[in-house]
Amino acid sequence: MNETNAINKPKRIFYYDVLRAIAIIGIVFCHVSNIYVSRDINSSSLYISAFFDCFRDFSIPIFVMLSGALLIGKKDSLSKFFKKRLSRLFIPFLFWVLIYIIFISTIISPPFNLDNSIKIFLGTGGTLGVHFWFVWMIIIAYVGIYIINKVMEIGTERISNFNGKFITILAILAVIYISIVHFRLFNPYNDKLIYYISFLSYIIIGHFLAKSDILGKRIDKKYLIIATGLLFLGSYLWYILCFVVPRTHMAHVFVTLGYFNLLILFMSLNAFLFFKYLSKSGKFEDIENKTLGKLFTTISNYSYGIYLIHYLILARLKINLIRYVNFTQGSSLIWIPVLVIATTAISIAILAILDRIPYLDKVTGKK
Repeated sequence: MNETNAINKPKRIFYYDVLRAIAIIGIVFCHVSNIYVSRDINSSSLYISAFFDCFRDFSIPIFVMLSGALLIGKKDSLSKFFKKRLSRLFIPFLFWVLIYIIFISTIISPPFNLDNSIKIFLGTGGTLGVHFWFVWMIIIAYVGIYIINKVMEIGTERISNFNGKFITILAILAVIYISIVHFRLFNPYNDKLIYYISFLSYIIIGHFLAKSDILGKRIDKKYLIIATGLLFLGSYLWYILCFVVPRTHMAHVFVTLGYFNLLILFMSLNAFLFFKYLSKSGKFEDIENKTLGKLFTTISNYSYGIYLIHYLILARLKINLIRYVNFTQGSSLIWIPVLVIATTAISIAILAILDRIPYLDKVTGKK
């Protein structure tokens, strides 16, 4: 890297890496836990499998919030914004969709099925590509981010401190929107487009949380760390112990809340702020350049690639593992973490190898 590029390259924000790494691992936990949640629906073991499965409920919002923290406020032309963002998003997606289709057509349920392949491409539920819905949601979110950025660009030229006022208003409206859905005054879940657009609320809130520090100016960071940590942990445990497990036992089907719910927002918000205040207090300085810090950064760098391929890796791992041990009947407390570690490690290893091969380095989604 030459000196000019080194100067222009923005400094990484380590707590973003930590949050992104935790979020992708949380999503892997959810997908690994599926079989155990189904098995444990009428058992006391549901407390364990649900605890792991519901990591997704704050992980997806955190992923989206980080997009807002990083991309809102960028001054890019239309072509530059979408060429830069969509190429990094879409090229890996298309490659891995093709790999999934080949895998299913040759190993899982041959021969090739066009209808199923289209469903995988679209991220339809019930297919091996069910998680690809996230890619389409992010593409739509990028459109919303670009519009917000243009409004901020125009407003800054006319109104003093426009950006701060504009984002504050948008953040208030985003919370109001989630409240409206929470109280069932509006239902975005039945229409995919509206559902995807609704994630703009988390994008706006993420930017507001990252750039505003109203509490940090008035309260000591150590108290904020304790408060946000306890509020996150308390709300998550309440969610599992008092909502998910009891409702699931009553309904005999796994019951969770949608993302546009005040409890999910509260959990996600406190998780985000907990790591933000840890960072601001200097707690990460000792680990950032050590083994643990480098592990967080590596997982963060490959997070999008891990998201794309982990479902396939997990499927292949299950097929091979079941020949030697019946892990589906084993302890969820043991097998869920084991499968998560194995799936994540294999995913990173594959992506790291591809990252060293010309042209194939474009399909890793590496930041």
